[in-house]
Amino acid sequence: MHRLIEITKQSGVNRARSEANRRKALEEHLRSIGMTFDQYQQLERDAARPFHVNGTIFIPSEKVMACLANANSVAPSKLRLDNLRVAVRASDFGTNKEKPDGVWERFAVVTSGTGAKLSNQRGLRRSHFICDFAATGTLDHDEGMVKPDSLLALVRYAGHYVGIGSSRKMGWGRFGVEAAP
Repeated sequence: MHRLIEITKQSGVNRARSEANRRKALEEHLRSIGMTFDQYQQLERDAARPFHVNGTIFIPSEKVMACLANANSVAPSKLRLDNLRVAVRASDFGTNKEKPDGVWERFAVVTSGTGAKLSNQRGLRRSHFICDFAATGTLDHDEGMVKPDSLLALVRYAGHYVGIGSSRKMGWGRFGVEAAP
């Protein structure tokens, strides 16, 4: 998605007034970066997917770390870990799901990028979800900085109170933990 946004900004597509000029600006920019229009269209399709997929749906390591960092900032002080982002490394967590199980729809406040409320009307928001699955991955840690029991306690807290993915404040993304023997 980030790459698609950057290509769109750098090409000047949004500044062009006609469809023909937008297409021309995009094609010129794609040529300059060595990308074909077919590759660009594939990038658009990939960016529109609701999940990260590599054969099956997976949770990227940066999302796992974001979950832990958020939990670390809101957890009681006895559960917090110093230097979490330095001491802990996460792998991608793979699932056995190949496609979403459903779509959750709700009406939400429409806000600008700064968070300012734009309207009294609500906007329809849709989020794909998966349920009843196990995700498998690893959390490596520097034992000189983090004790395994402390990391496990933080991960359990994150699963119970924080969650991972979209709509966490509404209770989605909660999980339980089974540590490897």
